[in-house]
Amino acid sequence: MKTDHHFKTVGKTLFGRYDAENIPLFSVRAGVSIEEALEHASCLMGCVRELTLVDSMGGDADVRVWSAHYLGEMAKAIIDDVTMGLKHSRTRP
Repeated sequence: MKTDHHFKTVGKTLFGRYDAENIPLFSVRAGVSIEEALEHASCLMGCVRELTLVDSMGGDADVRVWSAHYLGEMAKAIIDDVTMGLKHSRTRP
């Protein structure tokens, strides 16, 4: 039976579509253990939580809202790529 450290990201998730042509600027790197990838996604979501908590209490939110948006996008890309890696590993013999 495989353990979690054998599961890796596949590196197929692209994100950061910021130009008029909608071409992604970033991608998740292939070969990262899912444990490390999910730990990083959790840290990113922790930052999002803190940024949005500060904004819920008032103040100048423009920069923090965009920061939270980009961090959330990164975390989602990591989670999506981990999901693809898990599905891929289940279809292999």
